[in-house]
Amino acid sequence: MTKKAENKNPNKKNQNSSSHIVSKLIFISAALIGLLSFYIYNIITIPPEVPQFDLNQWWGPYPIDLNRDLSIRPFTIEFTDVIINDLRERLLHRREFTPPLEDAGFTYGFNSNFLTQVLDYWQNKYNFKDREQFLNRYNHFKTNIQGLDIHFVHVKPQVSNHIHVIPLLMLHGWPGSFREFYEMIVKLARPHPSYNFVFELIIPSLPGFGYSEAPVRPGFGPAEMAVVIRNLMRRIGHERYYVHGGDAGHIVGSVMATLFQDEVLGFHTNMPVLMYHPLATAYTLLGSIWPSLIVEKELESRLYPLSQHFQRHLEESGYIHIQATKPDTIGAALTDSPTGLAAYILEKFSTWTNYEYKKAADGKLLMKYSLTHLLDNVMIYWATNSITTSMRLYSEACSKRNLALKLDQIPTNVPTWGIKFKHELIFQPDSLLRLKYKNYLHSTIVEDGGHFAALEMPDLLADDVFEAVDTFMEFHSGKNLKQETQVQPNYETAKTIYEFTVRNINGKDVKLDRYKGHVLVIVNVASQCGLTDTNYEQLNELYERYAISKGLRILAFPCNQFSGQEPGTHREIFNFAKKRNVKFDVFEKVDVNGDNAHPLWKFLKRTQSGTFGDFIKWNFSKFIIDKNGVPVERFGPNVNPIDLEPHLVKYW
Repeated sequence: MTKKAENKNPNKKNQNSSSHIVSKLIFISAALIGLLSFYIYNIITIPPEVPQFDLNQWWGPYPIDLNRDLSIRPFTIEFTDVIINDLRERLLHRREFTPPLEDAGFTYGFNSNFLTQVLDYWQNKYNFKDREQFLNRYNHFKTNIQGLDIHFVHVKPQVSNHIHVIPLLMLHGWPGSFREFYEMIVKLARPHPSYNFVFELIIPSLPGFGYSEAPVRPGFGPAEMAVVIRNLMRRIGHERYYVHGGDAGHIVGSVMATLFQDEVLGFHTNMPVLMYHPLATAYTLLGSIWPSLIVEKELESRLYPLSQHFQRHLEESGYIHIQATKPDTIGAALTDSPTGLAAYILEKFSTWTNYEYKKAADGKLLMKYSLTHLLDNVMIYWATNSITTSMRLYSEACSKRNLALKLDQIPTNVPTWGIKFKHELIFQPDSLLRLKYKNYLHSTIVEDGGHFAALEMPDLLADDVFEAVDTFMEFHSGKNLKQETQVQPNYETAKTIYEFTVRNINGKDVKLDRYKGHVLVIVNVASQCGLTDTNYEQLNELYERYAISKGLRILAFPCNQFSGQEPGTHREIFNFAKKRNVKFDVFEKVDVNGDNAHPLWKFLKRTQSGTFGDFIKWNFSKFIIDKNGVPVERFGPNVNPIDLEPHLVKYW
């Protein structure tokens, strides 16, 4: 027994020793995994240092001209007879196209049958001299920045002294140009009925695009471009300003908001995305399992399922790979052929406006745009021979040198506002955008529109810029932009509507004293009422007649208390109003009757009682408010808005 017991002891010792070794290995492995995880976590979450750039780096040809002209020089766009005749000759002698496949639409690229119509229009119906005059309707200039002649459009509004003029830098993308913003200029450079400021617009051609010179050596990426544009603003005389951008303009604008946080007062973008942020990628993947973690339910389809969106991005991103690797190769073909240039650029205006348009034989290009406007943009690329240099930006943006800067991972405190169009190429929820934009204040959600929003929906985009900049100014004034319950006055003792605060359709608090000196119509509205069509149409008509000439303002309050005829969310109501081309001010949905009625409406009913009691009878009850903020007349739903004219006249 003793010997047997002694014989067992060595095995037991060996087992204990093996267990001890395994325990050590497990402990060491766990420690290594913990350290590796901590290292990876730090890499992902600790932002990189802000890179330093030479703000005077020379990008022109050597030797440096020390006596170069640094003045701001007037510039005129000219489509010379040489350019026009050469273009027409090339279009006339183009080769016969390969016929498209049956029912292929734009799925194989630009449909050659429709391309023939486009080119015939360009050759025979596009009025070159008329479009030249159109492009020159605003003042153009050039000035030399860091060795490059930079072109820009400069629009200075002429307004009265009580209207503030605010500098706004507008940055286009690819394959766009300064031309994209022309329909917005009219809206932005004249007073908006709802705001006491207007914009001085600076719209450059990005270096290498259009009439701005391109760098002559490698290394000119988005950051270097941002430095040039920042120096342009300083040359013009603006050390602090607001920025709007989309596509490449978003990328450059974002870099400016990162590198020059003391100069950029606010950043508005119609393509709010983080292109290279590891946490954003990780959260997006995690959200594919649990979408509600990162995106609102009503917007989930814009991001998930990932497989569906990834397939679309893969299908539509071939141009990126070409332009990021061999831009000069494709550039040679497009430089030599106006046919190729038009097809290459305009195909993007089809599919990027709405992915479904590719199924149509004409790409539905004329559903949102006119051929004249589209060819204006193509003509700028052709006349300036800038397609190759514009595409080089992709090569520089995707270079190891530029990616190593990790600019999307560097936070910025510049207040930021995004507008998200339904068919934009990339969608990211606000939760991800706030990884970089620490003061990301708001996203406007639009159930229409695509990548070229400035050309497709200029009125809507311009209105959003106004509201964003108004919010930016509140941010800088120190007002609390977090929406908290407002202390409302006692409706029984209030004297004017100016004492009340309401919320607009985007959830922003609005003190009604902003309407001092204006005659107002306040009305409760609904989207699904039998009176909706007539009232919305005539309210718009009233506003368009008298907003500028008489200072009329219309305040519309959605209400769902009458047979549930305003059931939508705030976003749905916003989109309904935009589809109706509503110009007047729309606010958040409220109750107008009962204990939960908004205090403003309790005040309106107290001061202007109805025929059968003070309660609101139905949708589209209307109150006229005089210039002192006092309710003076009330009208029932049966009175059409246009019939208010003789009553409003008394209070102008």
